[in-house]
Amino acid sequence: MRDYGSLRRRTGDGSWQWLMMGIFLGAGFALVLCVGGYALGAITFPILEGGSATPIVQIAPNQTEIAQQALAAAQTLAAAQQLSGAAQPTTAPVATAAAVLPTPTPSPLPTSEANGAGTAAPAVLNPTATIVQNAQPAPAQDTPVVGTPPVAEPTEAIGLPQGPAVPAELDAIKTEMVLVPGGTFLMGTTWEEGKQAMDNCTVYGKSCTDLAWISDSIPTHQVTVDSFQMDIYEVSVAQYVAFLNWLGPNQHKTGCDGNPCVKTTQEEPNSYIEFDGTTYSVRNPTFYPNHPVTFVTWWGAQAYCRTLNRRLPTEAEWEHAARGPQNFIYPWGFEFDQNRAMSSITPNAGTVPVDSYPGGTSPYGIFNMAGNVSEWVFDWYQVDYYTQQATNPEPNPKGPPTGTEKVIRGGSWDTIPLFLRAVHRMSAQPDMPTAAIGFRCVADTVGAAPQAAPAAEATDGAQAAPADGAPTMAPPPTQPPVTGPTATIAPG
Repeated sequence: MRDYGSLRRRTGDGSWQWLMMGIFLGAGFALVLCVGGYALGAITFPILEGGSATPIVQIAPNQTEIAQQALAAAQTLAAAQQLSGAAQPTTAPVATAAAVLPTPTPSPLPTSEANGAGTAAPAVLNPTATIVQNAQPAPAQDTPVVGTPPVAEPTEAIGLPQGPAVPAELDAIKTEMVLVPGGTFLMGTTWEEGKQAMDNCTVYGKSCTDLAWISDSIPTHQVTVDSFQMDIYEVSVAQYVAFLNWLGPNQHKTGCDGNPCVKTTQEEPNSYIEFDGTTYSVRNPTFYPNHPVTFVTWWGAQAYCRTLNRRLPTEAEWEHAARGPQNFIYPWGFEFDQNRAMSSITPNAGTVPVDSYPGGTSPYGIFNMAGNVSEWVFDWYQVDYYTQQATNPEPNPKGPPTGTEKVIRGGSWDTIPLFLRAVHRMSAQPDMPTAAIGFRCVADTVGAAPQAAPAAEATDGAQAAPADGAPTMAPPPTQPPVTGPTATIAPG
């Protein structure tokens, strides 16, 4: 017989244990819920917070967001004013995110000046400055994007920046400039013209037999240049002396991009510039101040132009300015006239003041682009560069990327008429100046559209160019040579 009495007693005696287990499990579950809710921020216990109420959290404002919101509000207001015809605010324009920023290019004028034709010369960009060009209107949208113009409004170009301030002592005596309209012209010459010019050497008792003298100017090829401004005169001795004194003592030795600027009488007895260890001065100040500076290096010429926020002309710009719209062979026409330029056929030839020979100016009124001194230009020299340009032309050519010699143009007091042709090319090492090399500067003209050179009647006895744009020389003059101006130094 089984005894169930003992079982019933154990069951009745353990009921309180199950009750306690339920209480503990319920309390544990409640604790888990409370801890989880507190961790998530759904439940707070003020007593655990020091007896205080729920704390107030203050978030500092984001200053960038505030600025962006203010900028957006300003842009929206400006858009509304533009669309309603209201006056524009006087604050400076905000640069647009969609603006096209061109690669800085070199170029250099901070101020305008009247040119020889009476046209105001516009300001020219500092070559290190960056401006907005050719920016496109922003796409149509309901709300203007920060930094973009409103719908249907083109981006306004930033005002043309001024270059570095030109030293007052140089600015006061800088050379006046004239505008040379841009366009496409026929650069170079032909074998026919070159050989005829060589044959004419005998008229002046000279012998010209080396075809290499003319071959590097062949063939003719179309070249397009933008409008620019050019110094009416070659840079004078007085102007360059002022530049040297601005640089400071001994700067003529290494003060032009680490290279010599010019030779003084310390290095070259025939120089027009003297240096006493402290100050630069004009040798024979009653005679030479207005003569072109000579014994100036290419580096010295470039540094002077840059200080005036100008630059050296490219070879293409120089030839375009010298030949004019009629594409003359000489600045004044198609035949040589010794009364219009200083060359070696003039008795006792030498340099003359930069405003000499007004009858020999180029069609744009630029003096002494033939004779007096040859002129440094920007380009490196390469004998076959014209052949390359004829097959692969480029606008505004700047010459080969490298070289050992720089191009010089225009001929000088110690060269024969063959070398005074506006088409003729010569070269020299940039650090090897001579008594026959000087320079002049040019400046960019922003906003002047290139135009084709107009056909014009030749004046002052000049002959019109043939229709193909490649003129040949007229017969040499039959009258005997006429004595030119008094020379200043003996030919070298």
